[in-house]
Order: sequence, then C-alpha cells, then structure tokens
Amino acid sequence: MQVLKDRLEEMDAQEDVIASQQYQEIHARANRSVAGLLRTLRICNLAASRWAGYSDRFLFPRHQDDIGEAILVAQLAMENGGLNAARRELRHALEVAINTLYVDETAAAEDFDGKVKFFRGSKVDKANASHIRDLRLLMLGEDREAFVKVTHQAWVDLSNYVHLTKRRMDEKLRLRAEGIRLGVETPAMLARVADELHLVCCIVVVLAFESIGPSLTADVLVGCLDEDNTWPFHDNQFIVTVDSHFDYKHERQETLNEHALRRSQRVRSR
Repeated sequence: MQVLKDRLEEMDAQEDVIASQQYQEIHARANRSVAGLLRTLRICNLAASRWAGYSDRFLFPRHQDDIGEAILVAQLAMENGGLNAARRELRHALEVAINTLYVDETAAAEDFDGKVKFFRGSKVDKANASHIRDLRLLMLGEDREAFVKVTHQAWVDLSNYVHLTKRRMDEKLRLRAEGIRLGVETPAMLARVADELHLVCCIVVVLAFESIGPSLTADVLVGCLDEDNTWPFHDNQFIVTVDSHFDYKHERQETLNEHALRRSQRVRSR
C-alpha cells in the first residue's frame, strides 16, 4: 500500500510540474520551432514553383512530408513524456533531409527515376549523416565547416537514443537512481530536447535553402522572412550567415545597417 501511495503522490507532483508556467513555456517554444519549420518549407515550395521541374525531378521536395511527419511525431512524443522517442524521430528527419539533398546534388543530371535508383544503390549511406560533408552549402561561406560539424554532432548525439548504447544505459541508470522514470521528466530534461528539436529544425531550414538555391532563397528571405520578427530561426548562427549572404541585394541597401543590427540582436536574444 505504501508503494501505491508513493506512486500516486509522485503522479500528483508531476501533474503540478506539467501545469507549471516553466514547463508550458518550453512546450510553447518547441511548438514555435515546429510551426516555423513547416511554414518555411511551404514558403520555399511556393518560391520554387517558378522553377519548372523542381518538385518533379528532385528527392528533397518529394520527401518533405517525411521530414515534417518526423518533426510532428517528435513534438507529440515530447508532449507525452517520450523524450527519447522524440530524439529518434529527430535523427530520422536529419537523415532524410541530408541524404535526399545529397542525391539531388550528386545525381543532379538524372531524372527522378534515376535519382531514386542512385539513392537505392551502394553510394548512399542511408543510415548516417556523413553525406553532410559532401553538400556544396555555398551560402554558408566560411561557416560551412562549422555547420557540417554541428550537424554531424547533432546526429551523433541523437543516435545515442536509437540503440541501447553505453552512454544511454549509464544515463538511464542514473535517472532511475534519482527516481526519474518515463513520464516523470523534469523541465530541464524537456528543455534539452526542445533545444535539440530547434537545432534540427534550423538545420533542415538551411538544407531547404540549399535545395532551392541562392536566387530563390533570396526571394524567401529578403523582404519576407527577414522582416518577420515571429520567425523562430533568426537566432541561429547559420541562418544569420545565409541571410547575410544577401546583404548585397539592392532592396537592403537603404536599411542595411539597421538590418544588420537587428540581426545581431536577434542572435543575442536566444
């Protein structure tokens, strides 16, 4: 009976944690990241509608639904205490985005069927993020290598929750010793996953820009997303680098100093 009583008290305490302002603010931040990613992908596709054959010849736009599904399932898992399940979905989203874009760039001359055949072949490491090193990523300039490292490290960190690794086992044993079980996560634990989700969304946005190319990315950013203070990805250093790639645009010249200041303030506000 005492065990049952203790368990009920634990459940009541966790309900108070879930209802707390801190906990709800973390979920709201994660929701903004997810909504922002889905909206950005739609805007990119709208901009790319002027590119004849984009959605018919390339894998990345054809698999955006899979990326979006993984991100939404991760969000749902977070809301129900499945933090590690969320991480597994985030890893999947990275793999889909990286590997489809790799095929699009490497087999660019092939039609859609040719790209599918290339993807199915042995030249694509499908359960990995190693092909991030092979992408052009021209809009990142000197930040290209940093982006590659951050992206690959994000995949490595998320991979620790796909299989029962030594790191995962040690963490699980530590949490159990502290009395933390599935569905009894702390706000700090939730916040870490929210940060991981936000980073994956930022990475996917950069890859979406890479997919549609500099000209269409300029249309998406300049005078559109760069003026939207609610867009949740202004705080990411790599989004900032892509945005600054277009500071030469005529539309920015009159207010370039103000825009650069606002851009730096958005990063610092994270």
